[in-house]
Amino acid sequence: MIELSWSGLRVPAIAVELDCSQKTVRCWLHRFNRSGPQGLEDLGGQGRKRRITEEERSRIISLVKTVPPGRLRWEPVGELWAFDESGRTSRVDSGFPGRGGAGRGDRRGPLTGQAHPARRGRALASYPVLDPLEGPGLRPKRTRIIGLYTHPPDDATVICADELGPVIPRTFPPAPAWSPDGHRIKAELDYSRGPEKTWVYGGLRPADGQAVTMTASSRNSVFYQQFLQLVEDANPDGTIWIVTDNLSSHNSVSTRTWLEDHPRIHHAFIPVGACWLNLQEGWWRIFRKAALAGRSFANPDDIAYATTLATDQLNAHANPWIWGRPAPPTRPLRRRYVYTV
Repeated sequence: MIELSWSGLRVPAIAVELDCSQKTVRCWLHRFNRSGPQGLEDLGGQGRKRRITEEERSRIISLVKTVPPGRLRWEPVGELWAFDESGRTSRVDSGFPGRGGAGRGDRRGPLTGQAHPARRGRALASYPVLDPLEGPGLRPKRTRIIGLYTHPPDDATVICADELGPVIPRTFPPAPAWSPDGHRIKAELDYSRGPEKTWVYGGLRPADGQAVTMTASSRNSVFYQQFLQLVEDANPDGTIWIVTDNLSSHNSVSTRTWLEDHPRIHHAFIPVGACWLNLQEGWWRIFRKAALAGRSFANPDDIAYATTLATDQLNAHANPWIWGRPAPPTRPLRRRYVYTV
């Protein structure tokens, strides 16, 4: 490149002559002009320096392949070893197929030796309990909420609380259904009637399906405390557990100060991403169909009136909300044939 440049060729001609890019030619010419012949030598030390040596890297790889302390140790012959509370190792029968080799009932053949006496009656042995810690499959926060539904504390009332909104005065589309004449249901134009917003506070009592609602112009700690007062008045006896989400107005300093004067009320906040644990969400779907679907509201007063009327109608036909999926009913025989001999 230097000789071709001394002979008078330009950078594009040098790139064509040597079959390389023009950027490469300019780079080497600049290095020669800056440092002379020494600039054409290998500089060395390019790239990122290694932070560990090859020996240290080999040690790290060997540690990854070992079993951490406190976990199950697997032997090549299929024997299972575990650490007990005292730190000693004890042999446990590996009567299940998996990482340790063929277990009893595995297609690769059973293990040799005597089965563990505690698990002799089972086809597959269960994993041993190493410590009293909760496993990764358990969800203590969710289990606590479900326990309030299935086994509530003695002399306690469980209330599911939530806010619906903001509800703007407008025309709501009708609920999905078939029209009387069989044609497609046509909804009116959906337009708002001003910036006025309404929040609907609701609390469901799963024991009998009764609900308490309240409308407010905002969602803050003041209106939430007023709603809690309505819930307390509707349940004058025993302790009250409020199942709700951990909103700022539910756990604010003002709300916690208010709760100190009302020791009967306790909060059970649902974890993040588990809104299905709050049964009030299911009640809102029924409420929207009864109070909002297919109706036109001109102001917040109309929304408050519809909320009160729909709540009274739903409470008149309320049923207990039972947690869990019920068993499918037995299908009766459609026809019964009687043969006469």
